[in-house]
Amino acid sequence: MSETTFGTDGWRGIIARDFTVARLVQVTSAIIRHLQDDNLARRGLVVGYDRRFQSHAFAAEVADTAAACGLNVWLMQDFAPSPAVSWMVRHKNAGAGIVITASHNPPQYSGLKLKEYFGGSSRPATTEKIEHLLRQAALPHRGTAPGRIETIDGRSAYQAALRAFVNEGHLRAAACPIGLDVMHGATGDLLAALLAEFGFEIRLLHGEDNPGFEGINPNPIAGHLGELTQLVRSGAASLGLATDGDGDRLAAIDENGEFLGPQELFPLLLHHLLAQRGEQGRIIKSTSTTRMIDRICAHYNLPLTEVAVGFKHACQAILDDQVLMAGEESGAPGIPRHLPDRDGQLAALLLLESLGCTKRPLHELKHELQRQFGPLYYRQRNLPLPTVSPQALPRHLASLQPSSVAGLKVQGTTRIDGVKWHLENEAWLLLRPSGTEPLVRLYAEAPAGDTADALLDHGQQMLEGSGLRPT
Repeated sequence: MSETTFGTDGWRGIIARDFTVARLVQVTSAIIRHLQDDNLARRGLVVGYDRRFQSHAFAAEVADTAAACGLNVWLMQDFAPSPAVSWMVRHKNAGAGIVITASHNPPQYSGLKLKEYFGGSSRPATTEKIEHLLRQAALPHRGTAPGRIETIDGRSAYQAALRAFVNEGHLRAAACPIGLDVMHGATGDLLAALLAEFGFEIRLLHGEDNPGFEGINPNPIAGHLGELTQLVRSGAASLGLATDGDGDRLAAIDENGEFLGPQELFPLLLHHLLAQRGEQGRIIKSTSTTRMIDRICAHYNLPLTEVAVGFKHACQAILDDQVLMAGEESGAPGIPRHLPDRDGQLAALLLLESLGCTKRPLHELKHELQRQFGPLYYRQRNLPLPTVSPQALPRHLASLQPSSVAGLKVQGTTRIDGVKWHLENEAWLLLRPSGTEPLVRLYAEAPAGDTADALLDHGQQMLEGSGLRPT
C-alpha cells in the first residue's frame, strides 16, 4: 500500500487496494487533528459524497469518525456535486467539508476532497500539514462527549444560491432544447431541474445510477461525449452541456456539434462577466491555461495572476485579493462572489445567460472572441512514464534549456509548475509532471494549429532526448 499523498485536488486511490476504510479513517483523523489545532473543529464538519461504489458508506464512516472526536457533523442525505458541499461549508460556517469523490477518475477509484472553512479547495500549506500528521500518526483529541450527526438536504440551498446569482430574464431568453450529459455523476438531475424552471427543454443523458459509468470515465472530454454530440447534430437539441463525476467540470457542444472545453469556456465566461455584466476584479489562471485570458485582461486593463496547476493554488490567491474569476485547464471557473471553488453548474447557467443576453448562438460568440482578440490554438498531450519516479521528473525538466522550440525563439522561461518556455509570436510550451498519475503533461499554444502541434512534438523529442522514454 502506497503512502497517502494529496494530489492537485485531494487524495484518490483504487478501492480496496489504496482506498480502504482503515486508510480513510487515518486520513479523516489527520484532518480532524488539523481542525483541532487551528480551532476550527468547534465549527463542525460538512460531509458529502458522489455516486460511486460505496461512496455513501465511506461518507458515513467519515461522519462517525468525526463525531467520535466530538465534532458536530452535517451529513448530506443524498449524493451532491462537490460545489454543493463547498456551498454548505460557507452556509453553515463550518470548519471544513469532506467530499467522498474520485471526480473524473475510472470507476475503480474513490477519493476524498477537503474543502476548507472558506468553501474552497484545501491550500498547499494545509495539505502539507495533513500529510505530516499522517506520517507522524498524530491522533485527534477525543471530545468530552460525542458530536451529533445531522442529516441535511444540501441540494436545495445550493440550488437557491445558483438561482440567485443568474439573470432569470436572460436565461429565459435563451431557452431551447438542451442535451445535458451528467455522465452518471453527482450533478444528477440538479441542473436539469433548474434549467427546466427557466423554460429549457432538457434531454438528460446518463442520469441514472451506474458506478461503472458504462465503461467511460466521467470526464467531459470530446472523446467521451459522442452521444451528446450526436444529439445536437441530429437536431434533437440546440446545444449540449456535460458535467463530470462530481460536478466541478463543464464542457459544451455548440449548435454545429463542435466541442468546447475549459480553454474555450473560461474566456467566454470571463468576457461575459466583463462585457455584459460590467464586473471588475483580479483574474487568476493556472500556468497551463490559454493566453486568451491574458489578452482579455489586457484589453480590459485587469490585473492577472498566474499560479501552479490545481485550484488549491488559486484559492490562496483568491483569499489574498479581490478576485473576479479564477480558472485552470480542467475544471469550470470559480467565481469567488459565489464560491471560491470550481462550479460546473454555475458555469453552465452563466454560459446560457450569455446566449440570452447577446441573443447570439454559442458558435458565433466563440468566433467573435477569436476575431476580437486574435486566433489561438491550444494543444495538450500526456506521456505515460511509469518507470520514472516522480522525484526524478523535475531534474529531467530542469536539464532542458533550449534556445528555440520548433523554430521559435525562447524569449523567457518560468517554473511556476514544471517548465514553461515563452516563445516568439505569443506561443508557449509547458512540460510538467502530473500531480496524480505517472505522466508528463505537455501543453502548447500558438496562433496556428500546426505550430501548436509542432511544439508538442518538439517537447516530446526533448523529453526522450533527456532519457525519459514514454511507454
